[in-house]
Amino acid sequence: SFLLKLSFLISLLGIFLLLFISDTLPPKQIQIKDISKLDLNKKIQINGKITSIRTYKESNFQITTLSDSTGKIEIISQIINLTKNQSITVIGRISEYNNNLQLTADKIIQIS
Repeated sequence: SFLLKLSFLISLLGIFLLLFISDTLPPKQIQIKDISKLDLNKKIQINGKITSIRTYKESNFQITTLSDSTGKIEIISQIINLTKNQSITVIGRISEYNNNLQLTADKIIQIS
């Protein structure tokens, strides 16, 4: 009975530890060309240069086109102060809209 309770407690602690680690570890950094439908809902990190920004003030979001040497992708985020040709790192989840992959930003880090 004691061993059963102990093993159950250790199992629960292990599960909580795994959940904590999965949320705190940085996501895998990949190039835009390597993003595919297999990555849907996965958290990733990409670097690139802003090529265009469309702001929708009434809905409080913006669509930023980000390019690297391998391709381009649209980034969906809240309205933040970004400029064309600025280099950024984006952490977010891959989603799909109108049969196009896009990245919904959790965090945008301005590099330059």
